[in-house]
Amino acid sequence: MEHAGQQPDLQRIGAAALPAAVLQAIGACAEACRGTLRVLEDERERLRATLDRRIKAAPDGPARRLCAVDGAHASVPAAGATFVAIAAAAVEDATLTDQDVRVCLLPPVEELDAILGGLRAVLEVRLLARRIRATSSGLFVLDGSFYSLLLEINRLLVRYAQDHRGGRPPAWWDTFRPLIEAFFQDEDWRLVLECRRVVAHPKAATASDDVLELAPRLSGTVTDRTLWTSVLNPGEYALPAPLIRKDRPHLLTGYRSPAIGDFRDRRAAIERGYGQLYVLYYRPDGLGPAYRLELPAALIAREPLGAVLATFRGALRVSSIQEPLPQFLADAICRQLGHALAATAEGARTWLQQEFDLALVQRYLGPYRTPRG
Repeated sequence: MEHAGQQPDLQRIGAAALPAAVLQAIGACAEACRGTLRVLEDERERLRATLDRRIKAAPDGPARRLCAVDGAHASVPAAGATFVAIAAAAVEDATLTDQDVRVCLLPPVEELDAILGGLRAVLEVRLLARRIRATSSGLFVLDGSFYSLLLEINRLLVRYAQDHRGGRPPAWWDTFRPLIEAFFQDEDWRLVLECRRVVAHPKAATASDDVLELAPRLSGTVTDRTLWTSVLNPGEYALPAPLIRKDRPHLLTGYRSPAIGDFRDRRAAIERGYGQLYVLYYRPDGLGPAYRLELPAALIAREPLGAVLATFRGALRVSSIQEPLPQFLADAICRQLGHALAATAEGARTWLQQEFDLALVQRYLGPYRTPRG
């Protein structure tokens, strides 16, 4: 029998080692959190005084219609191929207005998740541009950060350029080439950046620029969103700061490739658009956190900002959902993609078993690893 405070002998207890290690870690994790919470609690007023010049009462304004756009990607590996899917959905208030889904079968591809993430980002921007063209009013919220969107698309274009060197790209790019080409030909990205009605809301924001500058003691422990949640009172926001800091490159290396043509002017337009994006933190009430919002320069003046914040606040309809309702619904719809793709893969295997020998089908489309019960 273990004495109080004595560390268990994980080798001796054999199969119980994993749960014992988990139980042992709970106390250590709680202690680490305890230290951070003490700092946030004890130093709140000092932090608030330090940040006082950036704290303002949120202006009020008329609430607009809100449309949210979100996307998802999924893959189901088989023994010799991979089923993949990308999707995007647009929800206005509580109504699904548009969706786009692409499903295909690919050979084994390295770094597939990064490729699918870039394609998903392209599909999201395409769908958002479609909604902007279809409506002349209202506000749009993009799920995620403008900056992470830029990086995901750039990673896709870098891989696209690498695979097109020598003029003999893998055949599977034929499935996605029309999507990429239309994305630039229709100037979807430029429209999204210049329409002045799009706000990005990254729910899992990890930026720590303000922490590094204003509360370095907490660096590596909390994010800017946590800091502002602790400091802001209900109904306050932090004055906007540029999204792109001077020490943060745009990393648009993919645009230099001849594989996607000469996009020098378009690249310049995208960089100008990103130079006009700002970040603010807004805490609408005392029950929820501060939200990170990224928005164009045209929306940071007091009158349009009042409408943005009122629209965002009005869409927080359910207390247990810490995001605007349209954004939550778009995310919930897209999350079904993995289940739908698994059903597609199983249906394809069942269909082909009627035509080919079962062993042959299993060798090519069977599980690539032992299925879990």
